[in-house]
Amino acid sequence: MDSFASLLAPITPDRFLAEAYGKAPLHIPAQGGPAKAGARQDILTWARWNDMLSVATNWTEPRLKLYIEGRRVAAEHYCDSINTLDGQQLRVNPRKVRVFLSMGASLVANAVETMAPELRAVARTLETTLLGLTSANVYCSFGGKRAFNSHYDSHEVFAFHTEGEKVWRIYEGRADNPVVGPPDHPDVQAQLDRQKGRLLREVTMRPGDLLYIPRGQFHDALASSEASLHVTFSVEPRTARILFRVLEQEAMKDSAFRAWLPDPREDGGAALKARLGDLADRLKAIATSEATIGEVADLQRSIFGELSEYALPAVGALEAYETAPRPAEVARTTEGWVLRTQGGLIPLEGLNKPMSWILGRPAFTLQEMAAWHPQADEAALRRLLERLTAAGMVRPRA
Repeated sequence: MDSFASLLAPITPDRFLAEAYGKAPLHIPAQGGPAKAGARQDILTWARWNDMLSVATNWTEPRLKLYIEGRRVAAEHYCDSINTLDGQQLRVNPRKVRVFLSMGASLVANAVETMAPELRAVARTLETTLLGLTSANVYCSFGGKRAFNSHYDSHEVFAFHTEGEKVWRIYEGRADNPVVGPPDHPDVQAQLDRQKGRLLREVTMRPGDLLYIPRGQFHDALASSEASLHVTFSVEPRTARILFRVLEQEAMKDSAFRAWLPDPREDGGAALKARLGDLADRLKAIATSEATIGEVADLQRSIFGELSEYALPAVGALEAYETAPRPAEVARTTEGWVLRTQGGLIPLEGLNKPMSWILGRPAFTLQEMAAWHPQADEAALRRLLERLTAAGMVRPRA
C-alpha cells in the first residue's frame, strides 16, 4: 500500500480530492467484497496485532487504553507498577486486559504508525500526499460494545477495517474547522448529542473497507460482530496558525513594530487607530512576501522525517565534505535566498537553513545534513553541494 491510488482503489485520487476530501464522508468497500478484501485488510491482521501486543515494553497506560460504553477504564485496574532500570513504570498487564476485553471493553492503542512496516507504509503515503502529520490508532472491539460516544475529530480520519464487522453512524452535524477535540465530560457529551443532528448515513464496515470522515464530522461506531479490528489514520495538515510564528519573527525586524504604541487616552484613540492601520498594511506586505511564503512552506514540510526506518545490516556509505575558509553569508533577496560570496551570489532554492548549517561546520556529510533537515529533498541538497563545490566553498573529503 505504497501509493495513494492503491489505498483508495477503485476510487481515483483525483475524484477523492475533488468530491470527498475536506467535504463529505466516503465509504470505499473492498474490491470484490470481503472474500477478496486484498491489501487494505492486510494492513493489520489478528496475527500481526497479537505480535505487536506481545512486546510488553511498548505498552504503558498513555499508549494503550480501555473503554467501556464511552467511559475510560482507570489505569490502575489493568496496569502494574513495574520496577525498571529507569525507575517505576506503569505497564499494561495482559492478563488484566483480557479480563476487561471479556467484559466487552474496547482496546485502543495510540501512535502505532511506526510499529509495523504495513502501518509505516500507509502513514508515509498519507503524510506525503496530503502534507499532514499522520498517526495511527488501533481499535479492537468486542461483544457489540461501543468505545466512544458520538463525537467529532480535529483531524481527517481514514479508517481501515481489517477484521470482523463494525457499524459506523455518521451524523449531519459538523464542527467548523476544530483545532482540538471535545473534552470528555458528561455535560459536554449532552451538548454534543444535541449538536450532532440527524443520522446522515450508517455504514457496516467489513475487512478491506475504507471509511473517510472529514474533520469535524460527528460520528460513532459499534462492533457488530464478536470481535472487530480496525486502524484509524489521523491526518493533520498545518493551519494558518503557523503564519503568526513567522509574522512575529519578521515583523520585529521592522522598527515600526518595535516602537511604543500611542497612548489610547489621547485624541480619543485616533493616533492608536492610525498606527494600527499602518502596522496592518506592513503585516500584509510581510505576509505576502516571497520570504514569508517560503518560511511557511518550510514549516509545512517540517512534518517529514518521523517515519524513517532501518534496513540493517546495510547502513550506507557517508559522503564527506569540508568547508573552505572563505567569507560567505546567507542572505535574502527579492528573488529568494542566496549565498553571498566574494565570487558572487549562489542561489539556494529555499535551502537557506541547510546552508546556514553548513557554514557553522568545518566538515560534514551529506547524510548528516539530510538527517538534520528531513523536509529538504535530498536531490536538491546534492545540487546545492555541486554548486558549492564548483564555487570552491566546499570540497569532498576522501
